[in-house]
Amino acid sequence: MDTPGTVKATSDFPPPVDNAEPKTAVKESAEAKPAPWSDFLRTATDQQVQSRLSEELRALIGEFGNKLRPFCFLSLYDSWDSIDSWESDRIYTALQAANQLHDKDIFLLLLSRGGEIEPAYQISKICRTFANSKFVVAVPRAAKSAATLIALGADEIHMGMLGELGPIDPQVGDLPALGVKRALQTIAGVCEEFPGSAEAFARYMASKLTVEQIGYCERVSESAVQYAQRLLAKRATLRPRAEKIAKQLVYEYKDHGFVIDIEEARTLLESSLIVTDSSEVQFAEQIHQKLEEVNMFLRLRQKKRLALVGSLGPAADIYIRRND
Repeated sequence: MDTPGTVKATSDFPPPVDNAEPKTAVKESAEAKPAPWSDFLRTATDQQVQSRLSEELRALIGEFGNKLRPFCFLSLYDSWDSIDSWESDRIYTALQAANQLHDKDIFLLLLSRGGEIEPAYQISKICRTFANSKFVVAVPRAAKSAATLIALGADEIHMGMLGELGPIDPQVGDLPALGVKRALQTIAGVCEEFPGSAEAFARYMASKLTVEQIGYCERVSESAVQYAQRLLAKRATLRPRAEKIAKQLVYEYKDHGFVIDIEEARTLLESSLIVTDSSEVQFAEQIHQKLEEVNMFLRLRQKKRLALVGSLGPAADIYIRRND
């Protein structure tokens, strides 16, 4: 028997009515944006930086993909370190991995203060060898000395408005080879005028340079002329002037930092070799802006810097180093 005043639970009762509106999934109109690089780099590891930057570079390649011919995308982008055999090894490895069949043209993003002429010459030669039909260099800012030598072997040099080449000024250690020769000539003149200073100058030079290095200064400059001449001679229209241009690039400019801008480059070489306002230039500018942004905050937040040497895509060869 049921107790009075209680309600018996029974299936005869209708189910409770839920007057609340049904819940629906809220879809975001857009994916959450990643943190700005300035914030991201406060705590990011090297691997995280490399991963995110590689993704953003791939996106830029995809964005310009329909505007550019099928390229094997390479980069020699390093504002700090000089070109040596390490760079030529990285470029060769990237070519072997990405264009072993030589079925694509070669695009090389080039930004460097220069370095050794031998590996620079090799880089230019192997890029041309691996190219299906064209080897293209893009210079968003400065490609100096040995980097200019690389560009001389290209079928097209795409230059941004702030792009610049420079005299081919081989280095001996950290000293310009031609600068050493001119300094010795100046010192010889001073010693002739003031014979008493000869011994002091001799001791000073002995502490800075060996006899072998002094001899090498002249030979390396002559080699630079030969390398530049050989690369220029590959272009039929430049072949008659190849030696003259090479000598001008090595001997006639007085300063390593001399700016060979678009106008100067067209006068020195030829107009058809220097290309501006192209999709390649736009692409190089976008890559440069991205790398400069990351580099600026990487130096600020972590006292580090990055270089991009080798493949530009799909797996970019990004190197992060501590500032010395």
